[in-house]
Amino acid sequence: MKNFFIYPNTRKEGVREVLPEICALLRAHGARLTLPMQSRGFGVQEGADYMETDEAVRVADAAVVLGGDGTMLRIARAAAQQELPLLGINLGHVGFMTELERDELGQMEKLFTGEYVLDSRMMLHVKILRAGRVVYENDALNDIVVAKGTAFRVVCVNIEADGEPVTAFNGDGVIVSTPTGTTAYALSAGGPIIEPSAENMAVTPICAHALQAKSFVFGPGRHITLAASCEGGSEVFVSSDGGQGFAIRPDDRVEITRSGLVSRLIRLKGNSFYTILHQKL
Repeated sequence: MKNFFIYPNTRKEGVREVLPEICALLRAHGARLTLPMQSRGFGVQEGADYMETDEAVRVADAAVVLGGDGTMLRIARAAAQQELPLLGINLGHVGFMTELERDELGQMEKLFTGEYVLDSRMMLHVKILRAGRVVYENDALNDIVVAKGTAFRVVCVNIEADGEPVTAFNGDGVIVSTPTGTTAYALSAGGPIIEPSAENMAVTPICAHALQAKSFVFGPGRHITLAASCEGGSEVFVSSDGGQGFAIRPDDRVEITRSGLVSRLIRLKGNSFYTILHQKL
């Protein structure tokens, strides 16, 4: 690895101090550095090029992400499209997907000695069909969420797998997550924790108004279809990895499948999924 795209979340406390340290460490090993254009105002780094993110991920060998899991998710899709591995530096709170803490930056030297592994994570693809036409599609590393847009309203959710009815319930919505996403929003909604190597899809109701409403775990080849509507005509939204919601209609079909994209996370410490789980929770 010689070309690194450094992707900082400039709103995170501590980034201003950590960024020069990381740049210096990488430059000491002869690395070429690229930063996003929007970080210019944060302080120009010596010897670094500045590019738009879509261009930078095409020329880099790896991306160093400064922030937390949210920052990782913001770059995950663009990176996966270019098969670009991500190394996360945790400057947030939990940081399940990040690899290093602020006091562990010295371990980045392993990037130049080959002492790392790539952890492949499945992703989800969602598309919304309206009268047979695709009006929205996206990919997600964590989850696809279908939820109400107005408080004190109830969402009616119907779920099918490969065309077969699975369950129906009323509640605040539903989360369809990858194994990576089962330690995020789905965990707080009472969903199962799935180790990443299992490559399943978990469907978890959000505050269901029914005792029999349970989570389902599907194989990665299943075709999940959702229909959702809100009482009183209030809007229902679909969001991918916490991004901007897309309003759906009662007759829309939300189709979720395994994505053709794969996220690659750089692991330097050799910690197992269960070790990380105990450290973070």
